Amino acid sequence: MSGRRRDRDAVDIAGDYQARALDSPRAAQRFWHRAKIRLLDRIASAEPTDRIADAGCGSGVIAAHLAHRAAEVVGFDSNPAAVSFAAAHWQRPNLRFVLGPFEAMVPEGPFDRICCLEVIEHLYEEQVIEALRIFATAARPGATLFLTTPNARSAWPAIEWTLDRLGLVPTLDEAQHLTWFTRRRLASACEAAGWRVDDLGTFNGLAPFLAVVGDSVGLAAERLEFRTRRLLPWNLIYCLARRTQVPAPPSTRALPRTCRTCSPHLST
Repeated sequence: MSGRRRDRDAVDIAGDYQARALDSPRAAQRFWHRAKIRLLDRIASAEPTDRIADAGCGSGVIAAHLAHRAAEVVGFDSNPAAVSFAAAHWQRPNLRFVLGPFEAMVPEGPFDRICCLEVIEHLYEEQVIEALRIFATAARPGATLFLTTPNARSAWPAIEWTLDRLGLVPTLDEAQHLTWFTRRRLASACEAAGWRVDDLGTFNGLAPFLAVVGDSVGLAAERLEFRTRRLLPWNLIYCLARRTQVPAPPSTRALPRTCRTCSPHLST
């Protein structure tokens, strides 16, 4: 990757962060992280024959979940503490973790599926398409890519500002998040890197915050949000794409702009 490069966040993230978030005493945080697993199962569930890469796996929560069904899952992360925790905490014969950058995925491939949940917003703009090209290189023809990232055209920017001011999570703005995405911008990035977008929508709107009242209330809201996922601007974007071609050479063409030019795991 040329130009500016970020390999790690500017703040230290505990290796067990995402694992702890699943059982957080804060209902909204707990629901937020569990909702990603539910959405993954709903629209991009693993098949028994799949080899899957979890790019930016953090503490290994998603990789471990996928390993219950897939033939093999490999998690990749550049945070030594996260990889160390994941390798020690999640032990299955079909699951392993690799410390290193995205380029480490290529010799480990090819993969049938690649998951990358709330990672690309941690990269500089010029890194994003190059990372997606690396994913395409590590994927089989016809492989699927499942991405999530915060939605620039939602309440998320205000939520992030509030979280940072209250100190409820490790600092997000600039210290972690560098690039904002809209649905259009994310689709453009995927297509430029050799991926065809099959499904694009949003999730985690009001549901995580209604879960403070009770999980049943949050889950009811989540079902409603799923039905409106392609219409309403909820706080996270998801994208399900398919590898259709050999990745093209790098381009100097910039992504479509959003409200912040400059915007691997979300720490909310």
